[in-house]
Amino acid sequence: MSASRELSPDWVLSSFIHSSGNSRDEIIELADAARRLWPGVQAHARKEQPGKSFDEAIALATEVWEGVLQSVAKTLQRSNGKRAQIESLDAYLFGVFHHRFNRALKKDRLRREILRSLPSNGDFGPLRQAHHSEVYRVLDQSLQVQEAVGRMDEWTRKVWAARQYGYSWREIAEHFNLTEPQAKLRFRYAIGKLRAFFGRGR
Repeated sequence: MSASRELSPDWVLSSFIHSSGNSRDEIIELADAARRLWPGVQAHARKEQPGKSFDEAIALATEVWEGVLQSVAKTLQRSNGKRAQIESLDAYLFGVFHHRFNRALKKDRLRREILRSLPSNGDFGPLRQAHHSEVYRVLDQSLQVQEAVGRMDEWTRKVWAARQYGYSWREIAEHFNLTEPQAKLRFRYAIGKLRAFFGRGR
């Protein structure tokens, strides 16, 4: 089974669910709604990206979906469980996802258009001297990170994502039933293999 098919909102919301406070019941309700909606989110992502493989189509949707859940969970936590009345949580969540996903798709298409406009003869000299050089530098870094993440195994990718969301090594270790040193060592070993791979020039 593809790693993308195994993703669920539980990992993203776990720290919110296990935190104390009046928002816990709201977070559990949010997690339940997220599980119900995840198949529909995947179906929408595939429909909007017909030329991509399953994993490619789901990757962007997963990133956006996790961002939506994080944002809503943080809002619930700040409001201490007293959220404004929402007639349908499912409709609200999918609406927010739809808006953010469309925005992410536009950025992705723009990035692809920039790539298509690059010189086919490999002469990037004029581009480096142009006033858009910073854009290309950031784009190059983004592509390198995207490729590196794509080559991670599922465990390493989850830990990398957790660190991006601000989870501590202690929280990550507890989630995977490891000690903190074990989690760090396993992650650093995986990153070391990636560095060696890219160092060989692929």
